[in-house]
Amino acid sequence: MPDVQEILKVAQEAGRKAAMVCRAVHAQTPESMDKGDKSPVTIADYGSQAVILREIAAAFPDHGVISEEGSEHLRESAGDNGVATIVQLVGDATGESVNFDQVCAWIDHEGGKGAELTWAIDPIDGTKGFLRRQQYAIAIGLMHNGTPFAGVMVCPNLPVDLDNPDGTKGVMYVAAQGQGCQRIALDTGNGSPASSSASEDPSAWRVLGSVESAHGDPKLVVNMMEEAGVNGGFIRYDSQVKYGIIAEGAAEIYLRPRSNPDYRENIWDHVAGVICCQEAGGIVTDLDGKPLDFTLGKKLLENRGVLATGNPDMHARVIAGIAAAEARA
Repeated sequence: MPDVQEILKVAQEAGRKAAMVCRAVHAQTPESMDKGDKSPVTIADYGSQAVILREIAAAFPDHGVISEEGSEHLRESAGDNGVATIVQLVGDATGESVNFDQVCAWIDHEGGKGAELTWAIDPIDGTKGFLRRQQYAIAIGLMHNGTPFAGVMVCPNLPVDLDNPDGTKGVMYVAAQGQGCQRIALDTGNGSPASSSASEDPSAWRVLGSVESAHGDPKLVVNMMEEAGVNGGFIRYDSQVKYGIIAEGAAEIYLRPRSNPDYRENIWDHVAGVICCQEAGGIVTDLDGKPLDFTLGKKLLENRGVLATGNPDMHARVIAGIAAAEARA
């Protein structure tokens, strides 16, 4: 097992370089290229993944990697301008002269098969939020034998002070098993421990909602709130940023039901956020209270949605509220 501080050092450096790519694209006009499943992807997604996996491959070449993007669609869709753009973005972030084939090789890096340590990478979680220049997360998670072990989650557009939304932006959450979670200002490096909500008053509990209306089951969320006496209202954020908000106690509940019966969550959408939330004192399970099972490949095949809350008593009350809401449906 590599030293955990070395793991976090590499992951933070990867996250900072990925944030450089994303901010550089925002300085221009980001455009999306629909993938085969109609989900949007941008040059920033590919550039972010390239610089992240460049760092991981150099430091931990034998670690496994599960990541969202592959270079095939980029090669087919980028065109001459896109190729030149991504080469420049990755070169600027890494400080090296690179070529397109190198960039694609980094994007496609998978490391060792069946490795004890496997990274789960989402280079931009919340691409629609990214395109709106709102909230998105760069999620760099590490699993040890299928259990979230360490994670760095970079949120380049999140205010350093949530009470001052127009102030300085850029936050990084850093966590490892047994090490707690730190909330760090991306550009200054100033940080402090993150601690989830210990509130015992359901009437004050705040619920995180997605900006995208297609996500989840809003009716179930509202009915759960009624059954559990939750009355703190909604706070809306795109992406895994929600896990960070739970981790720092700025909301109490993140409930993500399945959007349809056949939907299963991608593991790269959760590994980094889960370890950050748990190390801050939060609890993460599925809607039935079962632990999330990350050992079944790229998806959470045996879990029904995801629930994150600030503390165990809160979690139990919300689980009961979900059950009651579903029983009356």
